[in-house]
Amino acid sequence: MLNKAISSVVIASAMFAAPLYASDALPNTVFFDAELIAESKARIHNDTATVEAQASYERLIEEAESAMSVGLLSVTDKTLLPPSGDKNDYFSISPYWWPNPDTKDGLPWIRHDGNTNPDSKTDATDSVRIGLFTRSVRALGVAYYFSGEEKYAEQATKMLRHWFINSDTRMNPNVRYAQAVPGVDDQRRSGMIDSRSFSDRLVDALSLLETSEHWTAEDDVAMRAWLGDFLDWLITSEQGTAEMYSPNNHGTWMQAQIAGIAYYLGREDIAKVAVANTKWRIREQLDSKGTQPEELARTRGYHYSYFNLDAMAYLAQLGDKMDVDIWNHDYRGRNMKSGIDYVAQFQKAEEWPHKDNDVKKGRFQTYRMLTVYRKADLAWGTNYYDDVIKQIGFGNADLSNLSQVWAERDAYLLYPKL
Repeated sequence: MLNKAISSVVIASAMFAAPLYASDALPNTVFFDAELIAESKARIHNDTATVEAQASYERLIEEAESAMSVGLLSVTDKTLLPPSGDKNDYFSISPYWWPNPDTKDGLPWIRHDGNTNPDSKTDATDSVRIGLFTRSVRALGVAYYFSGEEKYAEQATKMLRHWFINSDTRMNPNVRYAQAVPGVDDQRRSGMIDSRSFSDRLVDALSLLETSEHWTAEDDVAMRAWLGDFLDWLITSEQGTAEMYSPNNHGTWMQAQIAGIAYYLGREDIAKVAVANTKWRIREQLDSKGTQPEELARTRGYHYSYFNLDAMAYLAQLGDKMDVDIWNHDYRGRNMKSGIDYVAQFQKAEEWPHKDNDVKKGRFQTYRMLTVYRKADLAWGTNYYDDVIKQIGFGNADLSNLSQVWAERDAYLLYPKL
């Protein structure tokens, strides 16, 4: 286990290596509440943090230490070329599509929803690589902010330059060939979801890195230029405009991606429109019971119900910063609370009343909703979900289960109740 390999000396040095309040200025965060994370950081360092927050901080340092050895990643590392023939173009294969057993060449591929083709998750394409890259930079950026250790910022900076800035290795600012399907379509709208992590993982990490001596003014200009070009492609390309109208989580995540990047770039007019469109999604994606029919129609209904609410919560957070109230928006009983309440009532797999392949496989990951529950209570100033959070419990997960590590980090370190 990696957590056993990280010594207490490493964690202690990360806690006390730098002045705790070297700058009084709050970071210009996107989704994070700058005042809340500043107070959470202070409590870690003055020994007033909860046991759960302290454990989450230790897991953060472990993840950042792991990210230190990831190395530099680039879309040019893949072994398969995208249809353009340009390795600098991002390229992935849609995960739920498989070779056709009824044809000699396997074309056209056919869809098996919820059944992941392992060939879509190899180093030959970029989908695994973009996940490793964004989660590593996020861990390094957040660890830098909480610990003050410049080594984390230095590594994050090197990784960002290699992926976005250096001429030989930079990704072209589009995801035109994301989630291609052999024999069907190599420029699909649904591929936009591959780059959602540029918003929910990267923009706040970039904000936290701004105070580092390693992140230069030139880096900042180049990074913002790349994201500006990428944002323009998202909102003007045929694929991007089509994905905005997707009726399920794909469309919600497209809005969250656009809103987060636009807000980071100071293009609040674009961000505000993307956030406001969440009102339409609440009307169209939820029913009067709080269920999400588009997500429940999938073979992994619980997962996609959570996944869509997660994107809505990100949009609602930005709404709070731009006076667009998403948390309390209601259309004939359809609202964020009814959607969250519906999921919250099911804490055991045998209670979930819908067909679900994950449940069949013994995967009922209720901890994934921790982030949404906590964000909702903070937004409303309530304790609606305290009992649910206690029921889920704090698992003190190790790095073999990163999704649980992240959920607990959100609930107890990044969005704590103080």
